[in-house]
Amino acid sequence: MEGVNINWGALFKPEYGWRILEVAITWVIVWLLVRYLSRLLERLDERVKSVDIDTRDMKTLDKLLDYFFIAIGILVTVAIFNLTSVLYSMLTAAGIVTIIIGFAVRDVAANFISGIFILLDQPFVYGDSVKIGEFSGTVQRISLRSTEIVTFDGPIVSMPNSIVATTPVVNYSINKERRVNLTVAISQETDLRAAIETLRRLAEKEERRIPEKDISLFVSDVRDGAIILTVMFYTPATVWAAVTNDLRRSIVEEFKKRGLELAMPVYKSYNVTVN
Repeated sequence: MEGVNINWGALFKPEYGWRILEVAITWVIVWLLVRYLSRLLERLDERVKSVDIDTRDMKTLDKLLDYFFIAIGILVTVAIFNLTSVLYSMLTAAGIVTIIIGFAVRDVAANFISGIFILLDQPFVYGDSVKIGEFSGTVQRISLRSTEIVTFDGPIVSMPNSIVATTPVVNYSINKERRVNLTVAISQETDLRAAIETLRRLAEKEERRIPEKDISLFVSDVRDGAIILTVMFYTPATVWAAVTNDLRRSIVEEFKKRGLELAMPVYKSYNVTVN
């Protein structure tokens, strides 16, 4: 290689015996890391029970770490023999190829790195109810490349981890309590006091409500000929959806039974002119 002068004979002088020994020790360490790293990863996977790591992703991570340790071994060897000038020349010659490969694997690398941070930080785990961006659902799978959630409507959404890592995540399962917040629109002709008493009685009757926390019930708005009532109380997060659904049904049935009229929704149309 032009511009690089190497005294190969000097490498084999007796005084370089220690360097050869250092290289041997370096590669023994690299071999041990490559040989037993997969076992360490398997033990880590067994300990982290709350994370479902795909077997293929674990093997890919194992391979990437193997390549990393081998690359470190090569760099240490080059440094021991003072061949950094050769390394610089090789890297310069391969610079264009490295740039091309870097662009090709940029997104893949970003997803893997983001996946590692997600697994370490654990903003959510398997089975959590979350909202990521515009999607809400239950976490079904966490891999090193993507995260899958089953939306409450049924479809499965798979999101690259690079997007998940940079998107605000709302986790409904971390806090053991969650607030039920329901609004009820009644017509202005409806007996307001009777409607409020009915809502309070239904909330107090809910056995899954956390009794230590008070019920909030108030008139939140008056619009379009309707009075908007809001009732709020806390339940365990695990039953929040069921309580919310049951309370809606109970409100409709009880209001109908007592002759309390619910307001019909009013839809307005707007004419928008685009110049």
